[in-house]
Order: sequence, then C-alpha cells, then structure tokens
Amino acid sequence: MHAPSLSRGMWVPAKLASVLLSLTLSSSPALASDGPDWTPGVLLVAFNAPVADLEDAKRLLAGAPNPGSASLDALLCPSLGIARLRLDTTAEEPRARDQWSAHSALRWVQLDHRVDARETWPDDASFSSQWNLFNPSGAGDISAPRAWDLGSGGTDALGNPVVVAIIDSGFELDHPELQPNLWTNPGEIPGNGVDDDGNGHIDDIHGWNVYNDSPDIPAHYHGTHVAGIVAARGNNGQQVCGINWQSQLMLVAGSSTTTATVILAYDYVMQQKQLWQETGGALGANVVVTNSSFGVNFGDCSSGEYPAWNELYDAMGALGILSAAATMNFGVNVDAVGDVPSTCSSPWLVAVTNTTAMDLRNSGAAWGASSIDLGAPGTNILSADLNGDIQTRTGTSMATPHVAGAIAWLHSVAPAAWVQQYQAQPAEMALALKQVLLDSVDPLPSLLGQTVSGGRLNLDRAGRQLNGILETPQLRITTLPGNRIGLDWPAVNGALAYRVESSPGLAGAWQPLLETGETGCELPLVQGQRRYRVVALDHE
Repeated sequence: MHAPSLSRGMWVPAKLASVLLSLTLSSSPALASDGPDWTPGVLLVAFNAPVADLEDAKRLLAGAPNPGSASLDALLCPSLGIARLRLDTTAEEPRARDQWSAHSALRWVQLDHRVDARETWPDDASFSSQWNLFNPSGAGDISAPRAWDLGSGGTDALGNPVVVAIIDSGFELDHPELQPNLWTNPGEIPGNGVDDDGNGHIDDIHGWNVYNDSPDIPAHYHGTHVAGIVAARGNNGQQVCGINWQSQLMLVAGSSTTTATVILAYDYVMQQKQLWQETGGALGANVVVTNSSFGVNFGDCSSGEYPAWNELYDAMGALGILSAAATMNFGVNVDAVGDVPSTCSSPWLVAVTNTTAMDLRNSGAAWGASSIDLGAPGTNILSADLNGDIQTRTGTSMATPHVAGAIAWLHSVAPAAWVQQYQAQPAEMALALKQVLLDSVDPLPSLLGQTVSGGRLNLDRAGRQLNGILETPQLRITTLPGNRIGLDWPAVNGALAYRVESSPGLAGAWQPLLETGETGCELPLVQGQRRYRVVALDHE
C-alpha cells in the first residue's frame, strides 16, 4: 500500500513508501506515521448499475450472500453507484476488500485511501512579481499578456459563463481578488434554509463544504492561493491578476483526508454540470474544468486498488469536463513508482508538473513520459492568501491551476462554432481542447522525454491555435475622404485569409468586422475611441 503526502517534497524508495506519511507543510523530510494509509473500518463499493438511494443500495447488497458483517451508511455518487460500507470493527480492511470483491452486486471494492493536498512552502516569501504570466527575461512564463489580446476570460462566444470547479481544502470567500469572481448558484436563494434548485444541497450559493455537508466553506490558504492563480480579478488596480480576469470560481472544500471525501466533491461538480445541461443553462453551472491539487503518493492507478478515480474522471469527461491534476512533489518518475491521480489513464485527465522561471522542471517535482502531460509554472508563484493578502508558494499545486485556468480561458476565446460543437459533443470537444493544449506548448529540453508533450504551457499559442490564427501582423491605418479609414498590413506566410476586428475603448471585447483574402480594406470611420487589429488565419 502506498502513502499519500501533504508536503510532497522528498523522494523515498517505493519499497519504503508504505510506512511514510508526510504531515509537514514545509520542505522538511517526510515523517513516519504509525497509522494505516486508509480509513479504518471503511470500504468504498461500486454497484453494477446506478442506484436511486441508500435503501435501494442496501436492497441490492442484501440480494446475495454477504461475506461479513457490514452496513452501508452513505451513498457517495448515485450516478456511478458508489457507496461507503462500514465494516465490523474487528475486520481487516484489505482482507475484507478481497472478500467483498466477490459480491455479485458490486463491480469493484476499494479501500478508502487517505488523500492530502499537494504544495510545498516557498523559501523566499519576498518574491513580488508574477513572472509566471510575463517574465521580462523571456523565459518560463506562459505568454499571458499577448494571449489576453484575444480575450481575458469570463464568458464564451455564446454568452455562457465559464466556470472552474476547484476542489481544495478551503477558500477565503471574501478575499478582494476572489469575491468578484465567485460562481453564484442561479437557482438558490441565500440563507432561506431551502434546497431551491432541488440539487440535494441547501443554500449552496458559491459551492459546497463536503467535509461537513454544508454550504459553510472553510477558509484555507491553499485553496485561496490556487483559486487566485486561476481567476484572481484582473484589471482592477489591486493586488494580483489571474489567468482569467472574470471567469467564475465554483469552490468545493473536499480535497483531502479520504477518497470518499474526494468522490463527494467530484459528484457535486457533476450534479451542477448535469443540471446546467438539462435546463439549458437556467440552473447549475457550465463547469468546463476541475482543479485537483491533491493525491495519493506512490499510488498505482493500474493496480486495481484505485478504481474510483478513473471512473470519476471518465464520468466528468462525458459531460465535457477536463480535470487538471497535480503530480506529486517528489523528483521521481511516476511511470515507474506510481501516483494517484496523475498516472490514471482517463483521457480527460491532464496531469501537470512544476517548472521554474528558468524553464527547468523543479527538482522536487515528479515526471513521467507516459503519464505527465505538460509542465506549467509552479515555483515562487505569487497569488492570493489569507486575510486579503498575497503570498508566493511553490509546488505542483501551483502549476496545476495554470493549466485549469488555461482550459477555462480557451473556452472563453473559442469561436462560436466551436462552442456550439462543444455543447453538442461535450466529451469529444473536451478531448480536442486537451490536444490543442498539448500541441501548443513551448518545447523544453528539461521536459523532453519527461512529459507527453515535451513542453510547458503557452497560453497565447494555445489560444491562437484554437482560433486558427497564424499571426497578428503589424497594422497601418490611414484616414480617407468621405469619413472612411484604410487598413493595410504585410502578407503572412501560409495565411489563407485575414480577419479584421475592432474593439471599443482600450479594454473592450474584440468584435469581428470582416474576413478577406487581401492585405488591406476600407471601413467607415466610427465616432469615439476604437482599436483595430487584423489576424492571419490558416483557413478561409
């Protein structure tokens, strides 16, 4: 059995992993733990088909001989038929797991593995710039300012809010950089003690606290920092800027302690996306990606001991939700030693490692040529912190929200035709978006042979590839008689067409005006301050 880690900062041989559990939030060596790596007296079971309620599950369980004394006490994910089984206090969990696996009503049985957050404290708390978004040295960043020329995140081309579900330890909801971007449940009336939208959760206004099954989300620095990387309010003259300036944050407290907790958290996200699809956007949330900065160190997803994880990622993928997941904070090859969830095989999982301002893989971050999809900045990252403050932190926990944020941002800048196809074929288009993300990385020698893509996230390149943009050539504008203006630009190699766009003021959204095969055009002069640009396209 493999142990999870909270700090993920020091490698130990796989054969010793069963007796090591890191409980520190510094980069100190891992500490020994005397307890098991799973919840005593508990098994997680999955029925062969969805179950309506707990009583239905109990009837199914009683329909065949039971191998021991146990009782179902919670239905964790009804759509996947996953429930929690309480064992007799004298039962040995691994042996009970093997015995219950033979039950005819169950498709799998697993231990309730402990799961912990993935972050290491930085050693330089005075770092005060967001090099991850733009680095004056030209290395390491994700080219955010140039990407924001395509859009700064918020809604998609059809006007649907883009929502990121962050599963973490907790969040400071009133942080000035997070509060304006919180997802607000459109079907719930705050504080009335009623489940207004009928989703099984009373007063779930901004998300849910899985730990105590309530809407009261706890404050925690880890989730606050992660959320800020994804979508700290941008262009507001305050502290920091997220990858998305206005995308919505669904906050779910439920990232650690046990696998059962994580299942409940993912199930809440799925409920909201299903409700959004079923009601045409009137209820629920248009969740396009989850962020998971937690996991089980040295867990082997292919061993059969962790079946819940892949099923959950596949189920979310069927709804069009990609899942960005942090690998562990140990400088090891996870293809060889294992990790959950970053070695899980679901195609809708995007596994991330940590890179530095020098475009190197952080020496304390894992890699895997078959499992880890790409790198992203995760070293000395400045973001939101408790008490309305900001702080730098380091870890794969910081790298992963760059990718989750990028996926949300891509949804916001995708063409209307792409969004329509995503709504019609969410699972297929989510995979297509993942491929764009991997095809558009900045190739790095430090990640070649260590990740699937061989590179680090490039936000700008991903956005332009999704839109079929080759380049934004230099534009010249001249005044013409009759209240008209002339635009001309140099030809771009490989361009099949050019799209001319305009924006009101200095921060307005870009709007397409026309497409042409020529390298110039005339337009009527519009009163007021406007910006113009032309983009070279690889299609007509």
